[in-house]
Parts: sequence; structure tokens; C-alpha cells
Amino acid sequence: MFETMTSAFVDEFPHLLKNRKVLFTAFFCFIEFLLGIPCIMEGGIYVLQIMDWYCATFSLMLLSLTECVVIAWIYGADRFYKDIELMIGYQPGVWWKICWKYITPATITFVWLFSVTQLSPVTYGDYEYPYGAIVFGWMLGLASIVPVPVCAIIAILREKGSFVQRIKKLVHHTDDWGPAVEKHRIRYLQSLQNSQESLDSVVCTPLVDAKNMSASQQL
Repeated sequence: MFETMTSAFVDEFPHLLKNRKVLFTAFFCFIEFLLGIPCIMEGGIYVLQIMDWYCATFSLMLLSLTECVVIAWIYGADRFYKDIELMIGYQPGVWWKICWKYITPATITFVWLFSVTQLSPVTYGDYEYPYGAIVFGWMLGLASIVPVPVCAIIAILREKGSFVQRIKKLVHHTDDWGPAVEKHRIRYLQSLQNSQESLDSVVCTPLVDAKNMSASQQL
């Protein structure tokens, strides 16, 4: 999860962090170290219990379910298979597709609903937490969930057109989606063409020209 977080920041701000990834990772390690100190002090188990109570099931399950739905149903499991094949040279077994599309979302939904029905104010043994600690726990649990709908609403408001047109545009990949390295991106475009997907959906004129030039040189 730590690598996921740092990679997300580096991918979002490549001009600022790409050449400083080691320093940025060290900085985050130091921040994580400071945040972990309360968990190892004399009353640290009570802090850890709050984090585990409100974050381990409630928010984590919702984020996992969102990830499965986006990859398997919006981006598309078949296209995700093509991306994996481009990276490792072969497609995984069909069992993975079944898990991504059906088994995993159903399991996560069941676990989350069961957790919600059993959810009660945090306790540790016979100790009952004060109201302020419960509010703090809910703030921790919601901190990782709230940005998802907030960013979605902001993106919808910034787009033009009707509501349906905005949604259709936003669930589609951006024009620069794909591998950053040119030779890998050409292979990516070719894989889309081979799978009967339109190359017109990926606007990359310089790279398409480079692909044509490379093909003419081979001839």
C-alpha cells in the first residue's frame, strides 16, 4: 500500500517527483514513522484498535469493490487482459476474469454488508471509547473514501454537455492513455488494432506517424 501511494503521487506529478522518487519515498517513510509512534506507546493498542475498527473493513472494502468494478466492468476485463499480455507476453487464465467480474465483487459486497450490520461504537475489551474517539475513528474511515465521490463530482462539473455526455466522456480513457515509452506505445496501438478496437479512440498522431515510418523502413 505504501508503494501504491508513492507511485500515485509520482505519476500525478512526474515533472516534480520523477527524478526525486528516492528522496520523496524517504520523506514519506519518515512521515509514516512519525504517524506510527502513537501506536507503539503505552496506550498504542487503543489507537490501533480505532484504526482497525473503522478502516480495515468499512473503507477498505468499499475501495476494493470500486477498484474491481472500474477495472472489470468500466475499463473492461478483456482490455485489461490485453494490457497484461502486452507486459508479460501472455494472457492469464480465464479464472482471473471470473474472479474480477463476479466472485471478488460479490465476496467483497457480502463482507462489507455483514460488517456494516455488525458495526457498533469501538470498544477494546471492557473499555468503551469516548465520543471524541468515535468521531476521530469515523474521520479516519471516511478520509480515504470521501475523495473518490468528491473528485468524481468535480470532474463532472468541469465537463461540458449534458449529464449523460459528461459521464460517457469521463468513463472513457484520456487521449494520452497508454505506455509512456514510444516503442511500447506503438505495440499497444497495434494490440488494440488486432483486437478490433479503433485506433481513432487513442489520439497520438506523432506516434502513429512513427509507427508508419518504422513499417516503411522495414519494407
